[in-house]
Amino acid sequence: MKFVVILTILMSFSSFAGDVANGEKLWNSKKLNCAQCHGKKGEGKAATADKIRAMKAPKIAGCDEKYIAEQLKAIGTKARKTKYTAMMMSRVKKLSAKEYADLAAYVSKMGPAHKCMYQK
Repeated sequence: MKFVVILTILMSFSSFAGDVANGEKLWNSKKLNCAQCHGKKGEGKAATADKIRAMKAPKIAGCDEKYIAEQLKAIGTKARKTKYTAMMMSRVKKLSAKEYADLAAYVSKMGPAHKCMYQK
């Protein structure tokens, strides 16, 4: 009986994690083309916040998975809107919650763990 309870709990946690392989497919898709602004390996094209411009996005490789998923959703639903998020919004607005999670899982595994530029 304990085994069944533990297995059920573990399975419920796995539903929160994104699919890294599908996230990689999304990252590399022509539909999203994340590398155009964030760099092929998520290394970013803007070294500091004051260097962010259109087509020059910050480093996101290795950022917290939950944070990335939250930001994708916020940008896709226009809850986070700046002069630099318009292009990204047009690309991520039609993604599902699962696709946000998958993309976030991939991004978080792209490099060593670190806080994103705006993450508190």
